Amino acid sequence: MSYEAFAYYYDSLMDQDFYNDYIQFINEHVKDYQTVLELGCGTGEIAIRLAHLGKQVCATDISKDMLEVAKYKCIDFKADVMLSRIDMCDFAVDSQLDLILCLCDSLNYVIDLKNVKQAFENTYNALKKGGSFIFDIDSMYKMETILKDYDEENDEDDFYFHWHVDRISKGYVKHSVEIIDKVENDRVYEEHYQKTYDVETYIELLEKIGFKNIKLYSDFSKYGTECERVIFVCQKG
Repeated sequence: MSYEAFAYYYDSLMDQDFYNDYIQFINEHVKDYQTVLELGCGTGEIAIRLAHLGKQVCATDISKDMLEVAKYKCIDFKADVMLSRIDMCDFAVDSQLDLILCLCDSLNYVIDLKNVKQAFENTYNALKKGGSFIFDIDSMYKMETILKDYDEENDEDDFYFHWHVDRISKGYVKHSVEIIDKVENDRVYEEHYQKTYDVETYIELLEKIGFKNIKLYSDFSKYGTECERVIFVCQKG
């Protein structure tokens, strides 16, 4: 399922420095880009930062609630971002782009490998020749080791948060998230499913479709298997 009411609390649980690090990473690995499509944009943090750098940004998500949050943030931060609700497994563009992003483990919400391949094909077709595609996944190490029996609970005077992870199969987990806003007397409970595949599986799909110069990074630095996040940087062949 896509994010619903939880979308309105998402930013309060995220580290803003993470987004700044991502912008730095993007600019280090992609030069001379102007047009950007972001898939799974969430609340728009990356898109807003790119717009402030003068980029032409279209930010998309399948969650209408995430896009609602992103819309008001774009207004508040005076960011010129085009927002659109699309499914990354079913989209096409009118004009090909310099850069496509799919960050913050958004691809892990695509469970079926056939749909992952379709998302890659859509992305390839939407890029200019030589255009760049940057996406990340939660690593197999994170899914199998870091999130094993994971349970986090935080009970404050005004806010209660509980996050529990259940393993379904290799690389496949269910996140159960509960939030109680004691000030607004509001309760949110959602379940989200994520799946990751071996790095070699993603590389094979990318190469078959035509991507080249595929490079891997771990948490913004040199790639290693014992990391939380694997970042792929590749180009349209």
